[in-house]
Order: sequence, then C-alpha cells, then structure tokens
Amino acid sequence: MSKLQTPTAQGESPEWITYDRWGTVLPNKKKFAAKIGPEEFGDVLKEHGGPGAEEEFASLMKRMEPLSNAAQALTSIALREDAGAILTLLRYPRELLDTLKQGQALNNPFKLIMEEMNIKDEFLKNWLDMLCFLLQGLPAAGTMNAVMAYMLADWYRPGVTLDFPKGGSGEIAQALVRGVEKFEKSQVRVNSHVDQILVEGGRAAGVKLKDGSIVRAKRAVISNADPFVTKRLLRAAREAGETSEELNKYMEQMTNTDDSDGGIPNLKSFIHIHAGIDARGLPGVPSADFPAQWAVVRDWDAPEGVESPRNIVLCSMPSLIDSSLAPEGKHVLHAYVPATEPYEWWSEMDRGSDEYKKKKDEAADFLWSAIEEYVPDARNRAVPGTVQIGTPLTHERFLRRTLGAYGPRVEAGKNNLPGHNTPMDGLLLCGDYTFPGIGVPATAASGAITANNLVSVQQHWAMLDKIRLPERK
Repeated sequence: MSKLQTPTAQGESPEWITYDRWGTVLPNKKKFAAKIGPEEFGDVLKEHGGPGAEEEFASLMKRMEPLSNAAQALTSIALREDAGAILTLLRYPRELLDTLKQGQALNNPFKLIMEEMNIKDEFLKNWLDMLCFLLQGLPAAGTMNAVMAYMLADWYRPGVTLDFPKGGSGEIAQALVRGVEKFEKSQVRVNSHVDQILVEGGRAAGVKLKDGSIVRAKRAVISNADPFVTKRLLRAAREAGETSEELNKYMEQMTNTDDSDGGIPNLKSFIHIHAGIDARGLPGVPSADFPAQWAVVRDWDAPEGVESPRNIVLCSMPSLIDSSLAPEGKHVLHAYVPATEPYEWWSEMDRGSDEYKKKKDEAADFLWSAIEEYVPDARNRAVPGTVQIGTPLTHERFLRRTLGAYGPRVEAGKNNLPGHNTPMDGLLLCGDYTFPGIGVPATAASGAITANNLVSVQQHWAMLDKIRLPERK
C-alpha cells in the first residue's frame, strides 16, 4: 500500500492520500498500531522490548546516519550504464561524494551492523529482522545496509507519512499508460501475449505475438519478464543459430538457480485472499485501534525465522483510506504471505481438482485467521462472490512468474545482479532479476535505468530537469 519517497515526474503522477499508522500483531497476541516515525516507536520499545531496547535503537540510528545519508543521496533516475553516467552523476556532486565515501559499506549485510552495535534486545532484533524481510525478502543476514539505511531514515524521521494512490493501485498503472501514450504513435497494448523475440542479423528486431502479428523494434526490445521467460522467448532464435554463444551463456547464467555453482536461487511464492466484506459496525477511517494495514507474526523462533512458511501475514483494508474503493456499507480487504509459500506444496496439483480446491480452502482459512486479529468476524462478513484466493500456481499462470517466485534471493555480500544491457545488440532486460532487485521502488529504478541507456545524455539531462528531489538537510 505504501510507497517510498522517490523523485516525482511532473504531470502523470496519481493523487496521493497520506496515512501514518501500521499495525502489528505479535506471537503473544499483543498488538499495536503505532504511528510511523520516532514519536511513538519509543513507547513500543518500552512496552515490548527489554530495559535497554530504546538505548540500543538510538545508538543504531546514530550509527546508521552516514549510511542513511549516502543511501538517500543519489537518485536512481540519474544512473545510466555508459560513459555518459559521469555527466549525469556529476550533476549531483555533493550527493555522489556522500555515496562514494561509504563505498562497500552500503553493500555489506545489515547483520554486521547489528553485531557491531551489539544489539541484544530480542524484540528489537526480531523487529529489525522483520523489517529487512518485508523490504528485501531476506533477514538481516542477507539484506544490504543500503536498503535498511534508506528505510530506517525514511520510516523513523519526524512527521513521516505513508502514501496511498487515490483510486487504488490501478491508478499507478494508468499514470504509466498516460506517460507512454502522450507521445505520438505510442501505445500500450494489453492482451497481446509475446510468443518470441525476433532476431535478425544478430540483433533483436522485434517480437512476434501469439496471434501471429509482428511488432518491429526501431531501437530495442526490452524484456521485463523474468529471465526464465525471456530465455524461452529466445528459444526459436537460438535453435535457428541466430543468437551468439555469448548471449546463450549469459541467459544460462541468469537462469542458474544453483548457488553452489554461482547461481542465485529463487525466493518462495505467495498465497493471497481478496474479498469484499460487510462494513456494518466497523470504523470508516483508520486509527490506533483499527489500522488500515497490519502484520501478523506467528512465531519469532520458527525454524526458518521470518522466512518460515505461513509465519508472517500482511493484511490491509484500503477502503479505510479511500472510501471510493468499496460500495457504501462495504470494505475491501487483502491478506497474503510475503514470499514464504513453497511452490513445491502446490506444483503437482491439477487446478481443477478437488484436492486443489481443498488446499485453497485451507489457505483461505489461514489468511482469514490473520485478518480476524482486527476484524474478529471477517469471514462471516464476506460478500458472496467477492472472495478470491491466489496460490503459487495463480502467480505462475497470471503473472508469468516462473514457479510463482517473488524474485531472486540475492544475499548481501554473496550475490550480485546483472545490469540491463545484454550481449545482444538491441536486447535489454529490466525488472527484479536485474539491478537493483526486488520490490516496487527497485524494479521501477531498473526500468528507469534501462530507459536512460536508450536516450542521449542531453535527453537524460532534460528529464532530470523535470523531476523534483527531496530536499537535503
């Protein structure tokens, strides 16, 4: 539901609604919905942490300050992957210097900082582990300092709020469509499934759609599909001998999930529930007693920690923030497990079988139990015909996600994601299997960097003139 603070292009952005609380249900059933920012988190540490929790957190924040300044200094919109980057980055000399000063420290695992600061409080350690996981799909041992430095500075600064797009997340997609279609002859084509990437003379020349039609590429083909899908789209060209050995090896490496052989494993998948419910007797706006979104943690000591299957559930009721998202007298809600559902639990099932339906019902029951931490009779309020259950097979089928995976499991200090250019002229890749990685802000940045690679430095510079950056202190 939320977005991190990012540069904003003029003209196409949706209207944003702000809110400032995020709820948590702990394994002991205690719950709170403190405001984000520093004002109320101290109270959370007093109630749920030990006697040294506040002091440890304050020391950690002080230690992270130079890293936070560096992580927030440069905008990813200034990045490109050619010599022109010297000019676009030098546009921000102070910010570039702040980033370079920290160097490798930004890429190191956050766990090393926690150990350096001798964080001992169990609640604080668990809380930081959870934040790492919700940001990057990994606990503190695998999450880069840069990610946590940015998040801690943004989440716990005075007066901070979260933003929600008025009209729902579909408005973000519509804003992107407007950004494309404002240019003459530019269009967004939906329900146009790509069958293969066409290669002519050793370069990507366009795509062939499943209906047989062809879209020619004047400059480049950019694939934001996962690399397993992109590799399949290149299969015909490869079998015809139209791809180079260098590209073939590149795609083999990108789809290598064996970490003992230099590959990057996939993260797990999801289960989701979407539903409309009767709102009679329920609040119409969020509060400390009834937040618009909350996390439910079942067991801090689960075998795989925060990565354990069905251990953490994220729930949201966006109609508390924007009442236009549901009919009068109703609310919409969503709950899911964040990349912890093993694909193997579902992989051999027939989606039309009774076995699959039963397993979906079991998943729904589990998700309803998390929703009911704040809405005790939620499943009894469900509006007939509105309940939808998503599984790893749903992710695989509708989102074209291989094995339903959330993305690559990139561990700080161990793995590195590739850039966006490939060994084939005219073929670029973007998305969460490329730098900077998973999550909406990172994948948006990957798309921007890829676009920057295709424009001149002068065009890139003109775009930088149009964006608005957060003010530096």
